[in-house]
Order: sequence, then structure tokens, then C-alpha cells
Amino acid sequence: MQAVIMAGGKGTRLRPLTVNIPKPIVPIVDAPMMEHTIKLLKKHGVRDIMVTVSYLGDKIEKFFGDGSRYGVSIIYSHEEEPLGTAGGVKLLEEQIDDTFIVMSGDVLTDIDITRLVRTHEENDAMITIALTRVDNPVAYGIVMTDDSGRIQKFLEKPGWGEVFSDLVNTGTYVIEPEVFSYIPNGKEYDFSKDLFPRLLKDGKRLFGYRMKEYWIDIGNPQKYIQANYDILRGRVNVEIPHRQVREGVWVGEGTELPDACDVRPPVVIGRFCRVDEGAVIDRFSIIGGGCYVAAKAFVSRSIVWGNTSIHRGAELRGCVVGARCEVGERAQILEGAVIGDDCIFGPGAKVMPEVYVWPDKVVEKNAVVNMNLKWGVMWKKSLFTEYGIQGLVNIEVTPEFATKLGSAFATYLGEGCTVVVGRDSHIASRMVKRAIIAGLQSAGVNVYNMKVQPVPIVEAAIQSFRTDGGVFISISQDNAKKVCIRLFDSDGFDLSRSDQKKVEDLFFREDLRRVDAWKVGDIIYPHEAVEAYFERIIRHIEVEKVRKRRMKIVLDCGDGCTSLTAPFLMRELGCEVVTLNANIGAAVPKREHHQLSEAVENLARTVKALDADLGVAFDDDGDQVLFVDEEGEKLSGDTATALLALSQLERGKRGKLVVPVTTSHMMEELAKNYGGDVVRVKLGFRPLVETLREVNGVFGGDESGGYVIPDVYWFRDGLVGAVKLLEFMALQEEPLSELRKRVPEFYMVKKSVECPLEHRGAVMRSLMEETQGSVFDTIDGIKIYFDYGWVLVRPALQDDALEVFSEAKTKEKAEELLESHVKEIEKIIYEIRKSV
Repeated sequence: MQAVIMAGGKGTRLRPLTVNIPKPIVPIVDAPMMEHTIKLLKKHGVRDIMVTVSYLGDKIEKFFGDGSRYGVSIIYSHEEEPLGTAGGVKLLEEQIDDTFIVMSGDVLTDIDITRLVRTHEENDAMITIALTRVDNPVAYGIVMTDDSGRIQKFLEKPGWGEVFSDLVNTGTYVIEPEVFSYIPNGKEYDFSKDLFPRLLKDGKRLFGYRMKEYWIDIGNPQKYIQANYDILRGRVNVEIPHRQVREGVWVGEGTELPDACDVRPPVVIGRFCRVDEGAVIDRFSIIGGGCYVAAKAFVSRSIVWGNTSIHRGAELRGCVVGARCEVGERAQILEGAVIGDDCIFGPGAKVMPEVYVWPDKVVEKNAVVNMNLKWGVMWKKSLFTEYGIQGLVNIEVTPEFATKLGSAFATYLGEGCTVVVGRDSHIASRMVKRAIIAGLQSAGVNVYNMKVQPVPIVEAAIQSFRTDGGVFISISQDNAKKVCIRLFDSDGFDLSRSDQKKVEDLFFREDLRRVDAWKVGDIIYPHEAVEAYFERIIRHIEVEKVRKRRMKIVLDCGDGCTSLTAPFLMRELGCEVVTLNANIGAAVPKREHHQLSEAVENLARTVKALDADLGVAFDDDGDQVLFVDEEGEKLSGDTATALLALSQLERGKRGKLVVPVTTSHMMEELAKNYGGDVVRVKLGFRPLVETLREVNGVFGGDESGGYVIPDVYWFRDGLVGAVKLLEFMALQEEPLSELRKRVPEFYMVKKSVECPLEHRGAVMRSLMEETQGSVFDTIDGIKIYFDYGWVLVRPALQDDALEVFSEAKTKEKAEELLESHVKEIEKIIYEIRKSV
């Protein structure tokens, strides 16, 4: 007799396990699912097998081959397009010459095929359908038979109101070849939905065979786990493909279990596994071939696919872990979690119950994964970077993520608090903002919705409205697919690291407040925030002197938030304003980072052509700015920083200037001449403003164009920086091209060196050892000082790289310093790799 195994499904419900392999190859007790079906057919004398394949069909054919190793003959039928269950079998019509069996490739059963065929023959049936009883029949085709077993009624996947039986179709049939005449050629046609109802209507002899044997549809990870457990419990008569070394313990070839390991039956351990002394493999665990289980690792009720390593002290409890994974020391994967192939979990990482992780993911050391991880590559232990929470839109930062973040922030603040929320003009930012607002409201926090505004106005509104915090959402300047979320405290500053940690703990533990319906937070649309912001700026400059000069300025707003503010304030200051790219709205194309240099060139040409006094270009969210002088020359970030610092020093403010470690040492030269002092800080939003406030500084800024003028506001503000530069030009009565000559010349160069995450610490240690005897600091990375310049080496924020900066009074010296240290780092990395 011949048999057809239907193996064309995509296995969608079994993902992430079936992302890389088709469902028939998914292992059940360390043997492919379809192998059990092949062996069952052979046991009942069926050796002529045909397999219909579609999704990843080549992998199925390559794995099972011609069937000779199983003592059967297998041929394959590839569906180029979906033809349904009956349509797929129809393709084999010319290969089938007598009564044949059809089985699904995604079920586990020990049905008595011999008895099934005999029942079919005794009833002289056209089709016999194997039936079984289930608790939830709505997921299957339900069947009603008469006392003789003849099918009277058939309904595929009914609603509960349509259920008339708990007998369901198992997908196993005995069929006469004449059935092919009822199946159309080249058309999608299904046994249950199309063929069976038609044959019943025509009065054909369809019979049911009521199974008493085991059957399970392995349609999802829960059923997959149950099928494996049921085999170990002895509920299904299936061959386990390894030698039973003692009661309930099956071990594959090449695997030796040391006496000091604790193996508690029933368990299956595959071929060529290594299990260290002190490891525990607890009941109902299945370890695939080529796996490693280290000392003090604990595996219980878990299914681990081949070539996975479980390191010292790791715990697997009631989970499924795909092939070729690395589970680091002390990592935990908990009940119901399902892990795809080729994932890496760092030491101390934790996957919470019922979380699904798709293949090829990397989870950082001590990170907690508490939501499904499908998109992106990396799951980090902390939400925050030095520059807020960043991630790819709809991949790493989804609406679900944003809602949960809003809930965590609101839970941290407390019910009844109020938060200011704003965003840039990107439509993706609007989506994320609305999700965050929903999360804030769900925990009883009220929201001041600022809509589209520059981030400095949102920070200012936190202070003026005396709210408990704030949120700002913007698209990254460097990557148009990445969103940045900033959370502010009641002063309008980015959260401190300790407060960030509190929000992270709530987020990862999912310890989130949910209030009753009448306590859900309100949304308020405040007025006069912009007017109050303008008034404060004007109050802190010598406005009449600026107005008297009546300068002509060209503003490039980048179609961003400052389109709503900068032109109006500059006109209020008596300037003649020409605007470029001052449109705003979701439909307006946004300038990407790689287009910035072209935009600056256009700004410079426009300034020169119009004989303007100043050109100003803002970033998307308004906290950074760059300048072009009246000759069309762009000011470097360091020169602009020094000029704005000089403007404060010239006015008799002899205090402290706060800048990051990467900013030019021209700052020290200026401070020395004016009796000031320079304080260096780490990169990031918070360190600069926090230190500025601690030391009561007179200016803070960095070469990226983010400037803090404490007289006005204690946060970075591109528009305030532009106004202060205008004021400086007006007070000095000199053009910008002359003012810039007051700044000493330095040359800075930068380069990135690829360095794997796991080698960073060793490289930095080696550099520290080599700097002994030199002048250096470790504020942010390692900064080494020389008589003629300096070099800074620091780990990159996002990439597996080290950033190397160097500065000197000549370009040649700066490049020489850079190259010598880059070569030294590359040599250290080479030596580390060689030793590994």
C-alpha cells in the first residue's frame, strides 16, 4: 500500500522554532517529527511513501533523502503555489494506482494503521477518516456519524454555536483513487473545506474510524512540549532513538554521563553530548545531540535542541531552546519561554515566562527579557544610553514597548502626577508619543500634550507649569529609522542614573500600576508655553542693542520644530529673517543626516548671496545649532563653542566653563586669558547640565552644537545659543568672521577601531598599563596628555568599536598622534585574539 505525508505547511503557529526549519524536521524526543510518522507507516507494512512539500521543501528532501535509511522509498512533490491539502495530493495522481493512506506531517500518533485500513475495506468506503475526541472542537473539523460509522455531517472549524459533536478529523485518511476525479486540477482545494462536504452532498460512502490510540496536533509550542512529555510518560507508543541505559534514561551514542552528575528520569540525552560533574538534568528534559551542560547547570522539564551550550550555573525550567544557542553562566530561561536558533544569552541574563525570542538574538549580560523579542538583534540590560532611550522604530521601539515605558515612568512618578509630553515633526514620533501617553494615563498620570515643539520648550514648560516630569520623542539625527525617547525630571533635566534605574526595574519586572476607570489620567493642551519661553530669553539679553543692529540672518530650520519658533523670535529681536526649510507637518520630507553637509553648503551660499550677517542651521528637535559667518564660512563645532564661552567671559563672568572630554583644548586657552576655569565631563545629556549646576558654571556646551546658557535656561538650547551669538556680535560691533579670529586654532581628528565587546575591557586595561608615567585622566575613557596635544580612547556608545580622538596645534601632529594610537590598539586586539 502507498501513503502520502502532507508536509507543505509553514508551521506559523510553531514559530519561532520553525523560522529556519520546516515543521516536519522539528525534533520530538531528539528525532524529527516526520521520522516518527515514517516509522509508524513502515511498522504497518507501508514502504512506498510520497511527501508533498512547499515551505522549505528542499530542506525536507535533503534531510530524509530517498528513505533508504528508514527501509522505505520516498519521493517528493513540490508545490510551486499553495494548492490546499487535496490539491497537493492531486499532483500525485499518476503515481497512485490503488487505495492509499494520507497522513499529516505535523501530528504525533500511534494509530493502528492496519486496523484503520481493515475498517475501510469492511465498509467498502470511498474515504475513511480517523476521528478522535477533543475538549475544544472549534479548532478542527467536527464530524457526526451514525451507528455504523458512516459520516452524516461534517463542518470545518465551527463556532461554538455550531458545534454538534466533539469528534474531530485527525487528518489521517484512507482513500480510494476514484476520489481524484472530484479534485480540480491546478486549483486550491482542501479535503475538509471542499472535498468532504461535496462527497457527502453527493451521497458517497464516507466513514469514520473512532481512534482509541494517541493523537495530538502539534500546532503551537505548548502542544509541542506536551507531545514530548507524553512520550516520556509512556502515553504514546513511539520509538525513542537512543539506548536506554537505565529505567527512564535514554542516552545517545558517544555521550558519557559522569557519576557525579544528577540525571533524574525520565530524560533523553542525544548523541555526543558533554555533561559535566555537578550538572543536574531533571525530569522530562530532552537534550539534543552535541549539547554541553556545565557543572551546576540545572535543566528541568525543558527541551534543548542540538549543539546548544548551557554554561555553569544556568537554569532552564519548562522552556524550549533552539539549536546552536549559548546560555551563559547563571542565565535563566523560565516556564513557557521559547527560544529560536542561534541565540546568545550573556551571563546572568533572564528570560521571563511565556516570552518568545526569535532566532539570532543577543541578550546582554544581566539583561531581563520580559516581552517577545522578534525584531532587531540585541536586547540590552538597560533601557537608557547616554542620549536617552534609542531603538529602531517598530522593531526595537514598538507601540507596545512605548506604552509599557509610559506605564513604567508613570508608576515611578505616582498616581495623580502631571507630565509634559512633546515630540518632533516626524510621523513615527507621533505614533510613539501617543503610545507613551496611553501608558502614562493607564497609571493615573495627567499629560500636558505640547504636540510638536522644540525640546527646549518642553523642558521649559516642565519648569513653568511645575510638573513632575516630561517626555520628548524625536527621530535620531544619525539614523532616520531610529527613535530617541528622553525622560525628564521635575527640573526639566534628563533623569539621573539612579532614577533611570528605578524606571528600568519597573519596566523589566513589569511591576506597573493600573488605575480604575475613573482615575485614568487626563490630557491637557496648555497655552502660552511658547510666549513664556520667548519672554524669558528676551529678559536675559541686551535686546535693544540687538534690535539696533538690525542684522540680516538666514535660518535653516530643517523642516523641524524650530520652524514654529526661531523665525518669530528673531523678528521680535529686530532681525531681517530669511527662512530655508521652514515647513512642518507629517507629509513634509525630513532632512536626513547625510544631507546635512549639502544643506550647510546651501546655507553658506545663501548667506553670501544675500549679504547676510549670519547663517543658522538647527537640528530637528531644536537643541543643537551650527553657524555660518557673513563670508559663507562654516564655524566648526569647537569654534562655535569657544565663541559662545567667550561671549560669557567677555561680559565679566569669570566662572567655570563645562565641556565634555572630546571638546577642543582651545577652551583652556580662552579660560586662561579671561580668568576662567574649564571643567571636563563625560559625554551625554545629563553629565554636562548636572555638573554645570553643581559648580555654578557660566557656560556649558559641546562641539555637536548643544549649548547651555545658565542665565537663561539650564539645558541645551539651539535657539538660545543663536540669540546669544547675535548679542555678542551686536555688543562687539564686529562681524562673525572677525570674532572667530579671537579663538586659538587647534586641529582635531577622529577614527573608529573595530573592537569586539568582549575585548574592550582588556584593551582599555592594556592602554592604562602603557600610560603609567604619563599625564592622563579617566573621566570618559582614557585621555592621555602630551606637550603638543592629547589623545582620547573611549568605547563607542552603539557599535563594537573604540573611538579614538586626537588634537594638536598642527594638523600633522594631530594625525600622527591618532595613527600611532590606532596602530597600538590594533596590535593589542591582535594579541588578545591570538591568545584566545
